[in-house]
Amino acid sequence: MIFSVESPDWQILRKSGDAMQMELLKNELLNNEINCFLVNKKDSVYPIFGAYLLYVEKKNSDLARAIIENFLNNDDPKAS
Repeated sequence: MIFSVESPDWQILRKSGDAMQMELLKNELLNNEINCFLVNKKDSVYPIFGAYLLYVEKKNSDLARAIIENFLNNDDPKAS
């Protein structure tokens, strides 16, 4: 599978400056067999500019959104 940010088959699902959270979301999607890619658009000189972009296939975007919402809203009782 070839990935291109210009491809009509892929869309940005989430955009954030938090690299750790984006990696966690990417891993959650991959664990649920959703193809995705994380693109680093952060400026290397001025890291306050830019963001990480999480791309998913358009055909899986609704499912991916639901998985991410569930992951972000999941309260771990051990964390309290």
